[in-house]
Amino acid sequence: MLGRRLLHIGFTIGVATASLLGLSSAASAAPSGFNTASVHGGGTGAVGAQVLGGISWYNRSVTLTSVRFYIAPRECATFTVEAWQGGTRVDSFDVGDQCSSSSAGRWISYGNIQLDGSGISGGITEVVIDVYDRTHAGHAWADCPRSASSCFNYPR
Repeated sequence: MLGRRLLHIGFTIGVATASLLGLSSAASAAPSGFNTASVHGGGTGAVGAQVLGGISWYNRSVTLTSVRFYIAPRECATFTVEAWQGGTRVDSFDVGDQCSSSSAGRWISYGNIQLDGSGISGGITEVVIDVYDRTHAGHAWADCPRSASSCFNYPR
């Protein structure tokens, strides 16, 4: 009788614990998007160049989605994307210099950018997006670790 009662109590505690764990949220989710801009005057002026989009994380690879690139009026800029695992660069994407002759600036759509990490055990764990304002020698970047809930932008 005592053994049966202890088994019932143990089962009840186990069900209660499983219910509580099922209702709790994940500790952290990978970043779902990025937005980084190089700003004139050390961050006090107008945007010289900007890149933004979404991020879809897979087992080993990453897809940047709906990537858009802005270049300020009468300026030139570029951006790069690097996929990392620890200190090893796994894949990259590089856009050559783009210029805007328009007085309103220029948006360029790159759609989806695939980053392949299938050749390395564990795959891609971090994505870094750099944007360079070539006209004013400005630079900014977004560091997007898979283990974080959002990207970190520099300069802030």
